[in-house]
Amino acid sequence: MLRHPETLTLARNLAGPHISPLLADDFWRLENNFFGIVPGPDAPDGTALFLGARSGLEIMRLLERAPQARIVVVEPNVFLRNEVTACIGARAGDRLSLVASLREAFPAGAQIGYARVDIGGFDWDTVRTLLTQHEVAHIAGEFDSTDADPMEIIRFCRRHAGSFFWRMVGHETPLSGRGGPPEVEVSVVVPCYKVLPWVDHCMDTLARQSIESLEIIAVDDGSPDETGARLDEWAARFPGRIRVIHKPNGGCASARNAGLMAARGEYVGFVDGDDWVETPMFEALYRSATLYAAEISQCGYTEIYEATGTKADFSTAWGAKPREMQGLANSPRDFLSVKPTIWRRLYRREFLLGNGIKFPEHIRRFDDLPFQFEALARAKRMSIMPDCYYNYRLERPGQDVAARDAKLFVHFPIFDWLEEHVGIWADAALERALFSTKLNTHLWALTRISDEFAGQYKALAAHDIFGHRRYMSLPQMLLLAARRSPRTALFLARAWLRAKTAPPKMVASD
Repeated sequence: MLRHPETLTLARNLAGPHISPLLADDFWRLENNFFGIVPGPDAPDGTALFLGARSGLEIMRLLERAPQARIVVVEPNVFLRNEVTACIGARAGDRLSLVASLREAFPAGAQIGYARVDIGGFDWDTVRTLLTQHEVAHIAGEFDSTDADPMEIIRFCRRHAGSFFWRMVGHETPLSGRGGPPEVEVSVVVPCYKVLPWVDHCMDTLARQSIESLEIIAVDDGSPDETGARLDEWAARFPGRIRVIHKPNGGCASARNAGLMAARGEYVGFVDGDDWVETPMFEALYRSATLYAAEISQCGYTEIYEATGTKADFSTAWGAKPREMQGLANSPRDFLSVKPTIWRRLYRREFLLGNGIKFPEHIRRFDDLPFQFEALARAKRMSIMPDCYYNYRLERPGQDVAARDAKLFVHFPIFDWLEEHVGIWADAALERALFSTKLNTHLWALTRISDEFAGQYKALAAHDIFGHRRYMSLPQMLLLAARRSPRTALFLARAWLRAKTAPPKMVASD
């Protein structure tokens, strides 16, 4: 069914007995809002500019729907100008002007309500001139990335146009925006507690990021060493780029939340104070998130083993559309049960705050697990790339991931929290993902925990796995476990037997 039946009538009036391929293409574009929402009868408030006449169908429809609008068409091709004049010139009267160049169209400072740029006449210098010399309320168009960098177009339009809507050849997601540039494009939150030997390297790699619009929020979580003083030195060296929050010790989750609440960025990232990043990381993540209109963007990471100096890359960039290593992920939920790696991502701040997603402050370690699960569970769009930009330091003294004792019992309040915040609205697919995450986590913990605590951990894990299910039956759970490995299926079968007994008393994890 046609959304705009009058468009077909206009097309027939233009075409006569034959409809050209260009006219047919324009008809499809108008019916499918290719250039965004077409101005209605009361818009635009001023002149409409077309850089490229195309078939003339857009011009005719705007004449019909906005009878008060004056329309200027810039078309260097004499033949097309004559065609438009012959087809609709008499009907438009003095409301329509056709010129060969932008210089002929307006005096400097003209107000333009709507500008449309055809790919055939796209010239980035001309578009920049249009936006800097005139007041443009809305600009739409199509371009090829070989003719202009899409991020340059987005950033320029944010500064110089009221709103914009661009199509890029070969790219499904429109590039759109309104309301000016963000105060800051990216905020990076760095929780710091007793990381003095490593924090200089971390802050140096952040200060040298290639993205210009960046703020680094270092949070001194009541560190008893000189970490806080060292952060103040970095802030003094890079005023406006690095700022420090000093707070009483409350744990990593509270430090991350304090930074998130202070952030001004359109997107927010998190970097641990003992890790470091590659120079292009946040420009690449921001570019990916912006071009794909994603709530989350993700890159790969490298594990650095400090004791041995060995490295291992983890791109985990599968699942893009269509079967590529980068682009828009098929679903953020495909990554729910992967190892918690919140620090190799950017998150749209509005998405986090609007959904109340934050770090649970009563969880003193591994708070990245519940944050990652909730964020990925709620996100609709996530972009990915294989580049390993984040360097994750392992085998340093005092790391939580080195724990082998009762500290690993923190997993049980973590999953209680997730059941409360996610499980209550989870569908069957999300419950399966949470089940897989529990299996991954508990099996990992049992490879590390000492024999002294292993029996009690197994009993608690059994009650955790089987105590909250709403959709999954035991056969479904066993089948999913068996697909992973016989060892996992055996673990689950034994857990089912343990779950029939009373749960043991929880050992304090701190």
